[in-house]
Amino acid sequence: MIRILIYAVIFYVIIYALKGLFSGISRRMGGARGGAVEALDDEMIVCPECETYFPSGIGLSRRVRRERFRFCGEECAGKFSLRGGPPSEGESEGEG
Repeated sequence: MIRILIYAVIFYVIIYALKGLFSGISRRMGGARGGAVEALDDEMIVCPECETYFPSGIGLSRRVRRERFRFCGEECAGKFSLRGGPPSEGESEGEG
């Protein structure tokens, strides 16, 4: 009887160790939890319209004057497109 109990404890310890090993590998390879962690490590970029920082993974990509820009939201993308892109080097932001 004691032998069966010892085998059961050893079996449980082995299963528990394998479960921890495989969940760690899954996280490193981008499993269910790994994707969430990866989103937190996303690169921060600047919105060309309002100049705020946001994670590049949630930004909106738009093409203006044959150049691709990433915006923090739909409102900034619309304003930027209506203006026709970034101001020229000779223009100042106070003029308009």
